[in-house]
Amino acid sequence: MPGASKIATCCYCGTRAALVLRGDSRHELSCSSCGAPLHELKSIPLQKQRVEREVAYRSASAKAQRKTAEKPRKKLKNKRKFAKKIFEEAFDFIEDIFD
Repeated sequence: MPGASKIATCCYCGTRAALVLRGDSRHELSCSSCGAPLHELKSIPLQKQRVEREVAYRSASAKAQRKTAEKPRKKLKNKRKFAKKIFEEAFDFIEDIFD
């Protein structure tokens, strides 16, 4: 990873330094304040470039097509209608008995 930016943290004093690693050679890194070896390297997160997208608007015809493409709803059966008729007939019959 040529040109990679990393943060190095000193194991002894905790000093942090930003490093830009170039080339293929390997060498021991040491802290500038205390001289202890730097072992913990973390990558610096790159800032994401914001890409502006074009806004796609739906046309009026797209809305009309979507409405026509909807599934028709299943018609629910009215079960209470049958029970209501039976209840009314029974009530009329009982009412006729008392009259």
